[in-house]
Amino acid sequence: MSLTYETLTPGAIGAAMRGLARRSAAAFERHRALRRVSRFSDRRLDDIGLERDWDGSILASGILANGRAI
Repeated sequence: MSLTYETLTPGAIGAAMRGLARRSAAAFERHRALRRVSRFSDRRLDDIGLERDWDGSILASGILANGRAI
């Protein structure tokens, strides 16, 4: 499906812009939370179920349990 001028209605453009704004706000909040958590000591990270990897990244040891770095 190719987008033409006729398919870009004000409603569709508004919905796209709202989606973009939500994703941007979520990314900003995630980045802010990760910066705050990255300042925690190793002991405090352990208390909330996280751990610091050898490269300094934060790993979820028991919360996510999917092996992905946060």
